[in-house]
Amino acid sequence: MLQCHPLAVPGAAPALWVDMCQPTSEELAQASRQVGFTIPDRADISEIEFSSRVRLEGDALILNLPRFQYESVHVVAPLGFVIAPHALVVQREHHVDAFDTLDAELAKHPCKGSADLFLRLLERIVDRLADLLESQESTLSDFSRQAFNHPKGRRAASRQLEGMLHEVGTMGRRIGALHNTVHGLLRMVNYLEESPPAWFGDDAAKRIKLLLKDLASLSEFEQQLGDRNEFLLDSVLGLINMDQNEVMKVMAVASVVGIPPTVLVGIWGMNFANMPELHWHYGYVIAIAAVLLSIVVPLAWFKGRGWV
Repeated sequence: MLQCHPLAVPGAAPALWVDMCQPTSEELAQASRQVGFTIPDRADISEIEFSSRVRLEGDALILNLPRFQYESVHVVAPLGFVIAPHALVVQREHHVDAFDTLDAELAKHPCKGSADLFLRLLERIVDRLADLLESQESTLSDFSRQAFNHPKGRRAASRQLEGMLHEVGTMGRRIGALHNTVHGLLRMVNYLEESPPAWFGDDAAKRIKLLLKDLASLSEFEQQLGDRNEFLLDSVLGLINMDQNEVMKVMAVASVVGIPPTVLVGIWGMNFANMPELHWHYGYVIAIAAVLLSIVVPLAWFKGRGWV
């Protein structure tokens, strides 16, 4: 899909904003003719080496995020920008929530050029990333409370922990995707701070520096979330192992307690002709008492040890 938005720049020549979502080769060629320079294809913006992520070709500044978290579909795919004095090209794979209501903002506050529009897009993406990280932090806190305050009843607790294990794994995947996005933006903005094009404008350096500070704080926050998610994953696995150990403990105690009566019953169940116990008047009562005692004594010993 190819969309072109002319931008009226006060006191300067008009600029063009080209927004492409999963463009075909024909649409790429058409957009390249409109802006006057070659636009990279999907394979180019997916390259992970730094020289392919950020480079300057003539007046066109190419900035790519090969691993960008698309919130609307929860997938990671490339996002590319090409900025020139007269045009801004955005190449995306899915809908970007951060771009919502941008048209309304431009209607109220017209942009000063392609560089101003690009920085606005970056600011919106950073704001949206902050919201996503805050949401993940809230969810992580809820999971932590649930993990360490699971309901009474072994079956209910086990089911909750198993379900939580899948949720924590999904959260870890999303935090990893946000990590790639934040660090990709950090590399991009670091490059802009070190060598911004002259046509970016006088106030661009201040905005880029502020973006860099915001991204640094998001990176620290994301690292903290990753550590907490790893701790929660280890905790949930530990709690599941504890539940399994409790089951094994019960089975072990039951098997040990069942050995003495089994031995006694096996002895008295033998069919030898000369077994004095068979002729005792109280032989049956004594046998039942011996069997019960052989069960009670091991149980009392385990309870004294605190194992049951």
